[in-house]
Amino acid sequence: MKGANFYIGKETLMRIATGDESAFRDLFHSTLPWLTPFIRRIVKTEEATKEVVQETFIRIWVSRDKLPALHEPRAWITKVASNECFTYFHKIASQQKIIAILEGTNSVTDNVAEDNLEMLETLQLVRKAVADLPPRRRKIYQMSREEGLKTHEIADRLNCSHSYVKNTLTTALSYIRQSLMAAGKIIPLLIFLILNRLK
Repeated sequence: MKGANFYIGKETLMRIATGDESAFRDLFHSTLPWLTPFIRRIVKTEEATKEVVQETFIRIWVSRDKLPALHEPRAWITKVASNECFTYFHKIASQQKIIAILEGTNSVTDNVAEDNLEMLETLQLVRKAVADLPPRRRKIYQMSREEGLKTHEIADRLNCSHSYVKNTLTTALSYIRQSLMAAGKIIPLLIFLILNRLK
């Protein structure tokens, strides 16, 4: 779903903040169509997707007092979901290590656990690289990759040219690529660029 098709009014956010479950259901149904594919691209399996979606909405509800002050609800929700993906990978890697030790099957499960840790480390490196971008470049990157906006939509919102947005995104991705390559994450970078590309 395109970012432009997602809209939750300030009144709804204020109602959720007061504990209105009906308003929260509205947010849930408006968010689920684009949030589920975003999470699935990262965690890959349906079971994991359902778990992270559930944890994301629990986190949103627990932090509902923050909603009225949000200028970009979708960006905030995406950040919450990303954090829950990190938590999921960390939990799974830890569980697999514990099970392997208890069952004496470290050699069988080590590769799976290492793969999850590798993905977790890569996502953390990407998040750090994005945080290190200059403010405007970071904003454009987040509007594109996290909010799912197209270049012309970003240009309209920021009152700048389409070519400026496109060039800025290219520069941002180049910096992220260089950061990951410097950390020896060449193959995971390719996976990230494919999985993290929103419509």
